Amino acid sequence: MAAPPPDILSAFWSPLCAVGSHGPQGPNAQICVSVFGASIVPERPRLLVVLHKTNYTHDLVLAAGTLAITALSTSSALLLEPLGLRSARQGPKLQGLDYRCTAAGDPYFPGGVAMLECEVLDRSDLGDATSFLAAVRDRRALAGGEPLGWQAAKSIVGEDFLRRWAEKSALEREAAARTMTWR
Repeated sequence: MAAPPPDILSAFWSPLCAVGSHGPQGPNAQICVSVFGASIVPERPRLLVVLHKTNYTHDLVLAAGTLAITALSTSSALLLEPLGLRSARQGPKLQGLDYRCTAAGDPYFPGGVAMLECEVLDRSDLGDATSFLAAVRDRRALAGGEPLGWQAAKSIVGEDFLRRWAEKSALEREAAARTMTWR
């Protein structure tokens, strides 16, 4: 039996990224699938980054006004578990991970494809999430490779991770449905 075709909405997710910021308790980062280009002016690159309010990193970006984005690669897929399934509210999330910090204190991961150092220009409240318009102030290549998409990542991470991700996602969707902007 042939696999069902993917839902077209899945095509609108960005490559997997780690989004990091900092606060009084230090740096933190999360996995994000909503980082999109927001400029056609090459000398003024901007990104649109959507972070859900249930994530601790959301509050850090809101307060700091800065963030670092690491485009993940196949070789950095191991970051999906600690950054995607753990919460810094339960303890130091980055402990034991290989990361560096920007001058502002935002963490990025050298095993990724590239790092983008950003400053928040504006934000929009989406109810369940905040959309941050971010100016890219610096960008640099890291370990290289191709950006990792969710479909490719699912073949790497294993069934146990996918089960736990689905459980976490179900709880997040339930919370989002109650607070998201919708008519």
